[in-house]
Amino acid sequence: MAENTRMARSWPAPQLDALEAAWVPNRGAACTTAALLAALGGLGARALPELGAACQALGAPPYAAPRLRDYVALPGQPAPLDRRVERLARAAGIEVRCRTRFCPFGRIPHPAPTRLVVANLAWGQEQPGRFGTWGWHPLRPRTYATGGHSVVVAEEDDGWVVLDPNHRGLQRWPRPGWAVTATVVERLGPRPQPASR
Repeated sequence: MAENTRMARSWPAPQLDALEAAWVPNRGAACTTAALLAALGGLGARALPELGAACQALGAPPYAAPRLRDYVALPGQPAPLDRRVERLARAAGIEVRCRTRFCPFGRIPHPAPTRLVVANLAWGQEQPGRFGTWGWHPLRPRTYATGGHSVVVAEEDDGWVVLDPNHRGLQRWPRPGWAVTATVVERLGPRPQPASR
């Protein structure tokens, strides 16, 4: 990982290394679940299910995205997706609080050392040096289920430090993406210390 990525604001380098090691590659339309698995792994979860089984645990078919209604809840209540992520984390040995929210003006909540954000993006860095929408178009309803993309955001300063299910390794995005929703996954209780090298 590049040195300027290691100097990001909130996460110490060993925690960024743990997140990078927790990367889960995307398959099909499972980027949200892949990002959530990586976030849980980066927060210390162990023995997480493989991607297809995790999609089913989160209420989606194997290698598919959660349904839109899984993101929605009454004010102050967790969404169905949040409850399922919390159960998945508990089965993997950690307690988390998960809260999904819509993102006015495309902005996500701030990550923190015990908190990662899975951002569901309408626009962002498709690959290093190229920004776009991953095929999403606001006037083409058929693209709502196939366009956009989800990534894990560990840091937010002038840009983002991101773990992208489509690209192995941490990336520094020179500017933030535009989020539609953000799922904040916060570790509760003590965090295990990363193993020394």
